[in-house]
Amino acid sequence: MRLLLLFSLMILTISCQNQQSENQVKVYYDLNGFIKSQIQELTKIEVKVQKRVLLDDKKEEIKIDKIDWDKELELFIQADLNKQAYQLSYDKIENDSLVVYQLKNGEKLPVSRLEILFDDKKNPRRIEARLNTKNYLYESSKTLKMVLENNRIQNYKIEGWQELFIGSKKIFSIEGNITSK
Repeated sequence: MRLLLLFSLMILTISCQNQQSENQVKVYYDLNGFIKSQIQELTKIEVKVQKRVLLDDKKEEIKIDKIDWDKELELFIQADLNKQAYQLSYDKIENDSLVVYQLKNGEKLPVSRLEILFDDKKNPRRIEARLNTKNYLYESSKTLKMVLENNRIQNYKIEGWQELFIGSKKIFSIEGNITSK
C-alpha cells in the first residue's frame, strides 16, 4: 500500500512538473515551437536537400531525399531562449520587422545573440543565432542562419569552429538548400 501511494505521488509530481514546463510563459520568441512546427511540416512533405559540407579544406556536395529533420535542425532548437535560467539574461531590441536578443554583459550562456527578421505577416523571414561554448575540454563558436519564404525553410547554414584542448582548430560549414521533389 505504501509503495502504491509513493508511486502515485511520484506520478502526480512528474505530471505537475510537465504541466509547469508546458505552461511556462514565453519571455522571448518561441524559436523551439517554431522550429518544431517546421520539422513537422518538412517531415510530412517530400523535399530534396542540396547539402554542402566543408570541414577544414575538404568539401562535399550531396543531394538527400530522406533527412532526419530533428537532428538536422537540433542546433536551432538549442538556440531557443525560453529556458528558466535564461529569463533575465538578454537585452531585447525590437522594431516592426526585427527582434534582436543580445546576451547581457557578465552572463555566461551558450546563446550570445538571436536575431529574427519578420515579413509583413509577422512570420520569420530570417533567423540568425550565435552560440559559443568554452570549457576545460574544448571551445567552439557556431553561427546559425535560416532563410524562410512563405513561412517555410528554404535555406539553412551552420558554420563555425571547434578546438579541443589537445588539438588544432577545426573549421566547418554545413549548408542546406531545400527544394520540392
